[in-house]
Amino acid sequence: MPLLSACPVLLDRLGDPVLDGGYRVSQVGKVGLQLLFCKGVVEEVSMSVHASNARLRLYDARDECAALMIVDVQQATDELAGDTECSNPLMESRLTDLLACWRGGNGHIVHVRHFSHAPGSLYRSGHVGAEFKPCVQPRLGERIVTKHVSSAFVGTDLENWLSRHGVSQLVVAGFSTTGAVNSSVRHALCLGLSVSIAQDACACLALEDHHGRYWDAETCHWFSLAQLESLGASVESTHALIQYF
Repeated sequence: MPLLSACPVLLDRLGDPVLDGGYRVSQVGKVGLQLLFCKGVVEEVSMSVHASNARLRLYDARDECAALMIVDVQQATDELAGDTECSNPLMESRLTDLLACWRGGNGHIVHVRHFSHAPGSLYRSGHVGAEFKPCVQPRLGERIVTKHVSSAFVGTDLENWLSRHGVSQLVVAGFSTTGAVNSSVRHALCLGLSVSIAQDACACLALEDHHGRYWDAETCHWFSLAQLESLGASVESTHALIQYF
């Protein structure tokens, strides 16, 4: 029987640089992993490495090369959603599921918040609207990135921080699908990062264009996701993503 099939605990810990019991896991080129005892090679297991935009697998999410990035889930969204239609009332529930799952692995967690410089903005620093919603309250050791424009990468150290920590894969969720999520995912793709979007852990508001035409929130949500998917992002449900953790 293959060693990985016989040792599910080992499968869960493929991200660890040194495992209990005196052996290591090291990636060999692009084709495999070697399991090494201190006194010799035990077994080599071939494992294909997918292109940068491949779907996350179990060992990816356990590895520190992956990060969950939650964008702009702040108290102001409640007031904004109260004035118009919102696409996904289940966003907070799905975010709770996603965070609980990710916190059980070794991947990084990045909380992005928006602080507006505009006077009177619901997102201005110090206003209750700029605070994180309880469902995504950061914990000790989780990264907080403060931005002032739509993209989480503009005017912040996010790109350098991800690079320093060896992160090449992002799972993105948050608010709004047509705004900061869209801008941040596009920017990440331009940087060569692999991006998966938890579509049911995102939401957006309805829009009205300059012709007075009304675009319902659900249409805006799915159109934005379709655009991002066409650019190379992977669009998944929270349930599907959790299967890879």
